[in-house]
Amino acid sequence: DSVLQSWERCRQSGKSPNEHVEFDPVDKSKLAFLFESENNWLEIAKIELVQLAKAISDAGYVAMITNAHGSVLAVSGAFEKRCAPLRWAFRPGVDVSERSIGTSAMGLALAEGREVSVLGAEHFFSNNQLFHCYAVPIFDPKGKLLGSLDVTRDTPGFSNAVRTLTRQCATRIERRFFNALPVYLRLDFDTGSDASLAFSKEGQLIATNRDARKLLDLHSIPVSCVFEDIFEDRFEFWASKNQGEGNHPPQIVLKGGVCLAVQQTRNLSKVLSSASKQEPSQVNKLRLPSDMAFHAKLNLAIKAFNASLPILITGETGAGKEVTAATLHALGDRPNGPFVAFNCGVLPAELIASELFGHVEGAFTGSVRGGSIGKIEAASGGTVLLDEIGEMPLALQVALLRVLDTSEVLPVGGVKPRMVNVRFLCATNRNLENMVRDGHFRSDLYYRISGMQITVPPLRARQDFEDVLSRLCVKLEHGVHRISPDAIDKLSKLMWPGNVRQLQHLLKLAFAVCDELSTLEFEFFQTLLGEQSTMTSYGMQLQKVHAPNNLIDEALKQCNGNIEAAAAFLGISRATFYRHRKVNNQQVKSSKALF
Repeated sequence: DSVLQSWERCRQSGKSPNEHVEFDPVDKSKLAFLFESENNWLEIAKIELVQLAKAISDAGYVAMITNAHGSVLAVSGAFEKRCAPLRWAFRPGVDVSERSIGTSAMGLALAEGREVSVLGAEHFFSNNQLFHCYAVPIFDPKGKLLGSLDVTRDTPGFSNAVRTLTRQCATRIERRFFNALPVYLRLDFDTGSDASLAFSKEGQLIATNRDARKLLDLHSIPVSCVFEDIFEDRFEFWASKNQGEGNHPPQIVLKGGVCLAVQQTRNLSKVLSSASKQEPSQVNKLRLPSDMAFHAKLNLAIKAFNASLPILITGETGAGKEVTAATLHALGDRPNGPFVAFNCGVLPAELIASELFGHVEGAFTGSVRGGSIGKIEAASGGTVLLDEIGEMPLALQVALLRVLDTSEVLPVGGVKPRMVNVRFLCATNRNLENMVRDGHFRSDLYYRISGMQITVPPLRARQDFEDVLSRLCVKLEHGVHRISPDAIDKLSKLMWPGNVRQLQHLLKLAFAVCDELSTLEFEFFQTLLGEQSTMTSYGMQLQKVHAPNNLIDEALKQCNGNIEAAAAFLGISRATFYRHRKVNNQQVKSSKALF
């Protein structure tokens, strides 16, 4: 029936079985965008794809992964032994959807959300009838269709063993994605399958696997579904106890009375027990995102970081780059080592070298007696974050490159380098590739610091706005329940040019001036946001040119001299605010000297 319905759709769209099929790939620029848009799960999937291809290549099969729209994302197999049409079809960027190549296993798997075989003459176009294909859909932990996994051969005789291996491969991809989520509580059920559910700290259902969705008869996770919507028990009970250590598996009761045995529970508090040994300031910075795409990328970044690769963290101002850096450090394999952050845009060029690399006694006027170690050496055994790396002067970029290449630091005025054992994180809100092209940043340093690049999504693009809002309220010692649900919903739809930092200061101001937050209306937020957005537009200009005195002074006046609040109103960091204020003060002094 599926094949017949697909043929009918092809006929109705004006296609003829005798038409020639073109497997046209997209151009390189669009291909890069395609990979980036699917990167949150593609890197996970590629690992399993390669292993599947190794198992089936000698039997004449090749494998591919597509996205939900039917574009090929990755291929693997011994293509040199396969026919030319198959080699043309199996290329990244090729559109293998039903609208492009007619009836195929990939197209049907995507259309129907289930595993499908399309063998030989079942393909709509006669040119494709030499293919024998089997495809399985791939879903994310919320039940959303991500794409498909397909295996194909150009000779008859499709093996059932290959179908089994392909099905298992798709399951492992989904399991990897599920296991990558830093969830608060996870329940694994003893039902003869691998059914698992995962919840946030607030008890919201944030992840399921395929077996769990079958068990609960869910196609996808309902919006705002919480623990008590599924079970008769209370979330607090399961979150506070380790139910997996008893001699007998505990039971949990579904709504309606069905009793399930719980094979194991996993609580995030145990995973983070080692992190609690860190300094309190570092533990406070450990904020795991519940935006699934973001924390899947974060999980990959942790693996790269543990392999001693430097990580480049990019993102808009206020998006949370430093928090992301602290999280990478805390979840890495050396969380008890020091975490030292240095802002490359705070100090003048002549002082950055001393701060980063240290200095010997007498190296310059005002040097410390006996000399001083720098930030990099102070971070030995741990992590150093070079924030606003795009602000680092060209002359010092050479010295930093030497440290990255040799793991040696040469103090200012010194002749003997010192060995350091440091991992590097760099952060910027600037486009370093453009800076390299314009000659403002060294290309060799850019490639050296970007062993892996992770972009912190802007607040307007995150899928966990309510979670971010809740955490900020806790940080400000207020409950999110004091903001009306309608206001939260409308806040989540705003653009937030200042990102998380802007939201935090807006909440701080709202909690300070509103007597009764339970009646807080959206209009109040919108008024504040409108004022702040206006100031933020000036803040964006500040990052390109020096700010006029009256803008800095006006921001301070509006915020009663509070520099942190003034910086937030301008949509810039405190370090950037200080830098522009210093430049402006120097300009004022110079102007006075002229008269």
